Amino acid sequence: MYLAELVDAPVLQAGSRIGHVVDVRLFVPRHTEGQRVGTPEVFGVVVCPRRTGSFLGFERTDARAPALLAAFFRWRARGSFLVLWDDLAAVSKDAVELRPEAMRWSPALA
Repeated sequence: MYLAELVDAPVLQAGSRIGHVVDVRLFVPRHTEGQRVGTPEVFGVVVCPRRTGSFLGFERTDARAPALLAAFFRWRARGSFLVLWDDLAAVSKDAVELRPEAMRWSPALA
């Protein structure tokens, strides 16, 4: 399965649809033995209650210009949250199921 297949997949929790995957976040360790760059690991997925497509980088806390676009993308992404990979119960290209106790984190990037 490719990570891109997760984008736009419905997200379920306790059998109810709570949104769609709009982004997959990766973590890259500083160094992996024998490599110049670390091997990326999946950190989590960003869930949005609506099908909004990409945030185009406007989820970054310092993205304020152009002001009209930044305001629009913040409004469009309202209610979005990050779920850590360990809080996913099941993953397929058809749906992503969250654990009942999954924590919801801010999707903002600093």
